Amino acid sequence: MNEGVAMTMPIQFDTAQYIKTLTDAGIPHEQAEAHAEALKLAMSQPVANDSDLAIQRAELHAMFAEHEAKMIALIDERLSAKLRPIYYWLGVLTVMQAITMTKVFL
Repeated sequence: MNEGVAMTMPIQFDTAQYIKTLTDAGIPHEQAEAHAEALKLAMSQPVANDSDLAIQRAELHAMFAEHEAKMIALIDERLSAKLRPIYYWLGVLTVMQAITMTKVFL
């Protein structure tokens, strides 16, 4: 499913302004820098957008349809194998009934 395709949406982030805002609020400079780096790293991670999700959804639907078709084929195959002897005996009984009816009416 769309493996190897980077799903990114760039987000602008001004680390200097973020550090200044934190230090102005009383956060120590070193801690503000650590926060800025952590946030920058988090915001640089891949993010899925609507088109990426639509592609994933379409791939999932295709996979489900494929598996559904396989399951239906497997069920049909197993059901046919179980019903085959019944069909055989219905044929035999029909022939026997026809023979009996022929003897009764002739």
